[in-house]
Amino acid sequence: MLFFLTIFVVVLAAAALAFIARRGRRERYLPDYDPLNIDASRFRPLFAPTEEDLAAVEREKQDAIDAEQRETERRTREKKLANFAEFRQTWHASEKKKNAAEILARAGEFQKGEVFLETVKTVLDERQNVDLSDEDLAQLIESNFWLLPANERTPGVTFTINEELKTLRKPLC
Repeated sequence: MLFFLTIFVVVLAAAALAFIARRGRRERYLPDYDPLNIDASRFRPLFAPTEEDLAAVEREKQDAIDAEQRETERRTREKKLANFAEFRQTWHASEKKKNAAEILARAGEFQKGEVFLETVKTVLDERQNVDLSDEDLAQLIESNFWLLPANERTPGVTFTINEELKTLRKPLC
């Protein structure tokens, strides 16, 4: 009896092994099942979209529009900054610095404290070639400085501008 039971278990194990091997080989050769003529774009949802779903779609659209607008503004700002850098180089290279007011006004248009501070330093480096008196130049710098937004008039920028204005307004002894 034990002999028959052992033979039965061995035959059963061999059959199971053959079945598993054959099944693995068959799956390897079957192509991926791709249902024909089923286009997901033609499906419609089972339920109507909720107000939250519609609001989420609108927010996504608005976010995409806002991101595109920010990117356009960033490119425009970069072009203006490059144009201003070129203008500043041209101004620096010219012998007569007649348009100091224009370069300071253009620097103020960027509404960036660092850009304005760099421009002020450039103008002050060429102070002897500028056709303005020291007092007029100080008033010009100060008036354009106050046109900057309050968040760009940082303590560092304000301190540096005030120190430069003090040196311009210092009376000659």
